[in-house]
Amino acid sequence: MCRDAPNLLHDIVFLRSYIHDASFDISTIRLGGKILRIPMRRDRWERYKTSRKLESIAATLIVSPVLALKWESIRKRRDTSRSGKFFIRDVYLGESYWDTSDIAEIVLSSFGKKPSRLRIVVREPLSIRLTDAKS
Repeated sequence: MCRDAPNLLHDIVFLRSYIHDASFDISTIRLGGKILRIPMRRDRWERYKTSRKLESIAATLIVSPVLALKWESIRKRRDTSRSGKFFIRDVYLGESYWDTSDIAEIVLSSFGKKPSRLRIVVREPLSIRLTDAKS
């Protein structure tokens, strides 16, 4: 996806339908240059209706250009490294998207009353790609 609003809003809703309930190991996230790669495991809800089986598949979410990553509400640990699993409940555009600048945030939100969030700070125009591993 590489589109401006209003299509971007539709694309985020579409992406959410594919990666809600996905999970990834926080230590596997890679930001190289301005390209973010998040290897994940996602459920293939899009195939459930016809097969009546819920399959899981490895996939990679690629976002660019990424200016920064901001973690919120991750439990504090004694060491400063981030580790463990992150479970995606929701995907949405952050508040900064509605400002009149070319900088926006894509937010991956987890579960709970005070869910952990990964805010991906991007510059528009942006590209978001979800690629499934070959099954």
